[in-house]
Formats: sequence, structure tokens, C-alpha cells
Amino acid sequence: MSHSQDDGSRRIGENVRAARVYRGLSIETAAGLVGRSKSWLSKIENGHLRLERRSDIRALAEALEVSATDLLGEPVPAIRPKQRQLGDVIALREVLLDSSLEDPVEMPVRPLSALAALVAGPIAQQRRASDYPRLTAVLPGILAELHVHAATGDERQRRTALGLLVDMCVGATFVLRHLGQTDLAWIAADRAERAARLLDDPVSLGTAVFAQAHSRPSAALSRALREAGRHADRLEPHIGDDRRAFEVYGMLRLSAALAEQVRGRHAAAAEHAAEAQRIASRIGEHLDAWQSFGPANTGVWRTMLAVEAGEPEAALQAAQQVDAAALPSQGRRAALAIERARARAMSGDAAAAVRELRQAEKLSAARVHRNPLVRELVADLYDRAPGRDLRGLAWRMNLA
Repeated sequence: MSHSQDDGSRRIGENVRAARVYRGLSIETAAGLVGRSKSWLSKIENGHLRLERRSDIRALAEALEVSATDLLGEPVPAIRPKQRQLGDVIALREVLLDSSLEDPVEMPVRPLSALAALVAGPIAQQRRASDYPRLTAVLPGILAELHVHAATGDERQRRTALGLLVDMCVGATFVLRHLGQTDLAWIAADRAERAARLLDDPVSLGTAVFAQAHSRPSAALSRALREAGRHADRLEPHIGDDRRAFEVYGMLRLSAALAEQVRGRHAAAAEHAAEAQRIASRIGEHLDAWQSFGPANTGVWRTMLAVEAGEPEAALQAAQQVDAAALPSQGRRAALAIERARARAMSGDAAAAVRELRQAEKLSAARVHRNPLVRELVADLYDRAPGRDLRGLAWRMNLA
């Protein structure tokens, strides 16, 4: 497969080789550090064997003393034509770097009521539709204005602005993360956490912690992801009868399950996932559910956890039980198709994997085009049997 190494399209194996050479390690030594054979690592580096589990990527990153983010090739360059089609992040970057909660950029601002209406109306719809081009166009302005209100308003206005700012920074985190902008995603999540602490609200803090946990690839096992279970424990006493609190708590439990799965602690992962499923069954499905939390999305996460455990049949069984129509957002429906594709590929059914990936692409192109694990899968399938549908997909992903 031909591709340019300056456009973020380098294979994970190539990044592994670059990191190994950078550390001055022989292939035998590096393989030994992860408890694998020289042949296995050689196949990874030469693109003859794909890395499909986050636990393997994490193990290699630890052995080579780099971040898993480095091996996954993120952040990606922002100034690329195909990147702009998915969403232009340049203005969003400037707002995050220029504004602070104490010293916002001086600018005219709309009333808080108008900003709140935008958040609850058009922006909520764009988030459910995973419309990243529109979100990257609207978020910079609203974030900048909310910074001004949070710094200059009276106490009531300040708290309203901070609450909206937490929500919009969390939203920006996931837009940036799905566009491959991991560094900016962390800044947005950190801004959400700072605003939540000023609010002194456990639920808002939980949403910000969730954003921090997922602002970087989960294979990196960031501190925020490792501590997701602890934060869920802290939130639990404050839940009461608040549905939003239940949703945040459930998503933190799912995050903790993923962290344990990446660590190879399958029993602990299952325990966290079971608790999330219990909560989801209790509160049911809601169109406005925070991060789409509910029985269906919990099923998507359980599918992913089975893929991460290297159990494709269990993953496909879990996926079959998901009511995709109940998922509130196109992004989560795309995530389900991606996990089905990974499971199909693990089972050796390349044609079915490609069909799933094309379906995911229709639902959310950014989640397919900029997902490092999906890019690795598409590159690997292309090298083995580049059919017409796969050639088109690889071309749109700048992999061919």
C-alpha cells in the first residue's frame, strides 16, 4: 500500500519500528520485553500482522518507553484537504489556547439564554448526528463567549456559563478526539474539569473526568482512564434520583471496564460492565441520554470489551443483542458497526468486515477515517485482498 508518511497515515508497525530504532533496541530485545517472539514483532513491523488489541499496543509502548499515542500516529496534521472535509479544527484550537477561565478573549457576546438555546437545540442535534464539520464551525464561537460570561457575569450567570462550558468542552473533547487531535482533546477536557471544580458539582466533575479518560487513546491507559472506577465510587453517593447522575456514573463504570480489559484483568472488567448494565436496565433508553448511556450503548461497550479480550464470537453475540435503533446518536451506531467489523476480521471474514466498515463510514466518516485501529484494519485488509469496495474505502481514508 502506498501512502505518505507525513500525513498521519503511517502504519502502526512502522511507528513501532521507528520507536524501537529510536530507543536503540534490537528486534530480539524488544520482542523479549513484551514476552513475544522475534518473528511476531518482525511481522508487526513489516505490516504482515496487524495490531488489533489495545493491550498489545500498550505492552509495546511500555517496552519501547513511548506513549501508545505515538505508536498510533496521533495527533494527525490539521492542514490536509481530507481532514478539512471531516472538520476544520484550526479555529477551535485558537480558542482553547487563547482563552482561559480567568482571562477570556475580549469580544462581544450573545445573552446566555441565546447560547443555552443553541446548546439545547442545534448543537445537541449536531452532536447526535456526529456532524463534525458543523460542530467545528460552531464550537469556537460559543466556547469563547462562555469563557467571557464565566469570567464577567454575576454569580447566577457565572454558574450557568460554567455549566454550559463544561458541557461544550466535553463535546469539543470528543469532536477533537475523533478527528485525531489528541493534544487539543486533552486541553478541552482539562478546561471542562477546571470549570466543573469551580462549580463544585460532583456530576459535572464526573462528566469532565470521563472526557479526560477518553481524550487520549485508551491503549495509552492515561491516569484518568485508570482512575475511572475510583471516580465512579466517589460519584455514587451523590446520585440520588438524578438521571443524568446515573448516566455519568454508568459511563464511568464502562470506562473502568475498558481500563481493566486493556490491563488484562478480565474479571474486574466484567464486574464494572455488569454494574453499568444494571444501571442502564434501571433507567432505560432516552433520546437525550448523556453520552447515549442506556441498555443499547452498554451493549456496544460490551461488544468492544469482547473484541479487546480476543473473543470475536462473544463480541458478535453481544452485538446481535444490541437494539441499534435505540442508540440515540449516529456515532454510537457507527461504533457498533466498527466493533462488528473488528470481530468479523478476527474471525477471518474479511468481506463482512468491509461491509460493516462501509456502514460505519456512512454513519460517521470521521470515526472510521481517523480511528487508528480502523486504519490499521483497512490497511491490512487492503494488502491481503483489495476488492473494489475496499479500494474505495482505503482511498477515502488516504491509505491508497
